[in-house]
Amino acid sequence: MKIASRWFAITLAAALSGPLAWTQTAPTTTTKPVVPLQLKPLSNAPITIHMIDESKTIYQAIGKLAGLTVLFDPDYISKRVQVDLTNASLSDGLRIVGEIAGTFYKPLTPDTIFVAQNTYQKHRDLDDLEDETFYLKNATQPADANELIAALRNILPADAKVYLVINEDAIVVRTTPELLVLTQKLLNDLDLPKKTYHLTYTVTEMDGTKLIGTHHVAMLAVSGQQIKVKQGSKVPIATGSYNTASTDNKAAGVQTQYTYIDVGLNFDSVLTAVGDFAMLKADVERSSVAPEPSGVGAQDPIVNQTSLQGTFLLAPGKPARLGSLDMPGSSHHLDIEATLEQLH
Repeated sequence: MKIASRWFAITLAAALSGPLAWTQTAPTTTTKPVVPLQLKPLSNAPITIHMIDESKTIYQAIGKLAGLTVLFDPDYISKRVQVDLTNASLSDGLRIVGEIAGTFYKPLTPDTIFVAQNTYQKHRDLDDLEDETFYLKNATQPADANELIAALRNILPADAKVYLVINEDAIVVRTTPELLVLTQKLLNDLDLPKKTYHLTYTVTEMDGTKLIGTHHVAMLAVSGQQIKVKQGSKVPIATGSYNTASTDNKAAGVQTQYTYIDVGLNFDSVLTAVGDFAMLKADVERSSVAPEPSGVGAQDPIVNQTSLQGTFLLAPGKPARLGSLDMPGSSHHLDIEATLEQLH
């Protein structure tokens, strides 16, 4: 292990034998956010500094103003920088100096910070990693949970470990306490209840310009979830036959096998919330048995089908015309409208 790592380990070991012991905690797997060690400077007065000097000197000047002890990593490379702070908070001041000097700081005690170069290796050597389990409240579908996982992996640093536990509807994250707090905030913002809507299809049957009748098909829709509604009948269609042998109770004959198809109106819908609107992906299909036979057999009817597919942007409370379905073999057609009402 590097000298810096050994020196830091000795510093922590010595501190653990004294008042600093209360700041060391074991890894947690609770659902409560981990709170990182907070600095408690002797002074919270705004910091004003205008200096061109070594970064070590500037850190020490800020520490003196706030009543903090500043320790430096043995590998720390001090360089001459210019810092202009006017009425800055302690956290902002330290952050700005860190960005200018290419460094980062780690609280050791409420009044002591440790400063090192802002490199991947130094973070690996010095950062305290903890585990936390976040139980999902709303994103319980695999697709929704995977979206949250992708968001966390894109936002958190590459060395943060993010795992999805499907059976528990939970996400396990291993990273620093500060980033666990960020993870909790992100999940609070992203794991929200899905919007729920009352979706109504209005089907108007017309014969040319003459109104034949109107009926409604209503359903409860949750953003992102598929809903299927079927209205009509099941029609048997022969799929094959086989010869049966005679028995004591039944003579030999032919046994016919059937399958059943849905005939009528089928609605396949997916609503996705888009701000104050909703995107409707709709597939409306109408099927009916034709009056003429197929010619194959009495149990082999001709089934007429027509469908309307598309994606439509709906505004709550405003009916949207989706299109029309022609009814083969007649002058009839069906006009399809959709109306949306947001419930919550």
